[in-house]
Amino acid sequence: MEKVINLLYDIEEKANRIISRTDEQKNSKRREIDHELSEFETSLMDETNEKIQLLQKQADQELESEKKALIDDCAKQMDELENTFTKNHDALVEHVLQNIIGA
Repeated sequence: MEKVINLLYDIEEKANRIISRTDEQKNSKRREIDHELSEFETSLMDETNEKIQLLQKQADQELESEKKALIDDCAKQMDELENTFTKNHDALVEHVLQNIIGA
């Protein structure tokens, strides 16, 4: 009987050691997975930030290009208006004068 009890005790001890090792392996794997997940998240964030910065740079360049085009267009229109005024100054003054005096 004592032999059976000792055998059962040994079996329980082995089972407890197996459970303990399994828990250690499970915890080790969990730490490993958490570490890999953390590295992946960091890598993904870095990649996302790089893409955002690239898109922001492209948007800034496009806006700057559009701004320059608008400024150039406004300058061209101003030059055209000044040229028209300079060329037709006398005729415009005469026309306004005739409108004022009613002719």
